[in-house]
Amino acid sequence: TLGGTMVKISGSGFGNCSNIDVKFGDLMTCEVSECSNTELICNTERISKVHQLNNGGRHPVYGPGYVWSDIELEILPGDTVEWVWNLQVASKETGISVQQVESPANNEWDGKGFKSEKGPKGRLRQQFYSPGDYFYSSQPVFGKELFMKGKIQVVSDTEDSTSALSVMMEDIPAAQEVVADTGSVAYDGCALSPGSDCIADPVSSHAFLFTMAVCLTPSVSSVVISSGSSNASAMPISGFNGAGLIIEGSGFSDNSCQNVVSLGDNHHCVVTSSSTSQLTCTVDGAGETPMPSLKEQKIAVTVRNSGSA
Repeated sequence: TLGGTMVKISGSGFGNCSNIDVKFGDLMTCEVSECSNTELICNTERISKVHQLNNGGRHPVYGPGYVWSDIELEILPGDTVEWVWNLQVASKETGISVQQVESPANNEWDGKGFKSEKGPKGRLRQQFYSPGDYFYSSQPVFGKELFMKGKIQVVSDTEDSTSALSVMMEDIPAAQEVVADTGSVAYDGCALSPGSDCIADPVSSHAFLFTMAVCLTPSVSSVVISSGSSNASAMPISGFNGAGLIIEGSGFSDNSCQNVVSLGDNHHCVVTSSSTSQLTCTVDGAGETPMPSLKEQKIAVTVRNSGSA
């Protein structure tokens, strides 16, 4: 349900795909990675929604402008929250900020989460990937008593979604001749295990359908740095070159080559052993752009033929 599935589309007239746009309904885009005139391969990515919060709420004592418009916001993994504030009446000492805190009772920044500068006007954007509760507070708006607090609750999908394929060349939709599924995308050096039968293939006579299935979506419950360089556990968790990681969760493949663990934009953690609930890997931070020391890298897990955790 979070994307990360490789899709092969066969047909004709794709050209070099420079003006081809692939989507599955309003839920997924599909970024083209390989292309010929008769075939393209793309990788699904969930379309992130942006939720905006402003300081339009009304405080029972200080009036409007000192409470967030929604103090308990529920979103999906991959969504973005944007805080925007503008105090109509402000002094040199007065201002709003946003900073992640450990619990509703805390006002101090937790030292590792999101944080903004304090000011009478401002904004902060933060994307949330992992399910859980994220608490935030401001610094004192004025004096030492008024704090603007809230909670972001990131919840996983609980229901499957099915959407129709759309292939557009600029504003011209591709005609679809629906035929039987011909199998999975081939990965060099990795023979894929048979797909799960936890959900039936969607059926349509006029368009290809894609089901985002909860039962096929991997999930990560913990990451432990088992050896090598390490840093304090954080969200996102930090990993460093040569470190050994143990990743626990569900929906992984016991076929090791089907599990892909990436760190940041350019690095990987090479999987050395796997089961459906645990991955063991070694961080490979070398390459053209070596992994910088003492810099957090977002850890992402993708199971080929299933999708992103």
